[in-house]
Amino acid sequence: MSKQLVNLTLPVVTEEIENILETYPAHPYQQVFSAAGLRQDLIAYVLSRVPNTYTVIEETQSSLNPTLLPHYSSERLLNIEHWIHLGIRDVLHVYNRSNCYMPQTVSVNPTTSSLVG
Repeated sequence: MSKQLVNLTLPVVTEEIENILETYPAHPYQQVFSAAGLRQDLIAYVLSRVPNTYTVIEETQSSLNPTLLPHYSSERLLNIEHWIHLGIRDVLHVYNRSNCYMPQTVSVNPTTSSLVG
């Protein structure tokens, strides 16, 4: 039988992101993070900053058994929430920087009259 490594922290982080984003205004937060790419960026941001718990399951198991999900302490959940709030800010900041309107540079050819003092 083949086995599969499963991140048990992922469903917790995903659920917490959903709960926290519901408390933010629809525009721009919920709207921006409804895009799958940015949502994945936020999930990756948080997962890379919190301790993760893993388990190995048989590949024949179609879904994760809810009893395998870890019970997180209040302190650990607050830590996850902290990184979610920071991640929302940081990912949105990067998104805004990369999608901001950059005015085109206009080149002006100087005339000889403007060069003469």
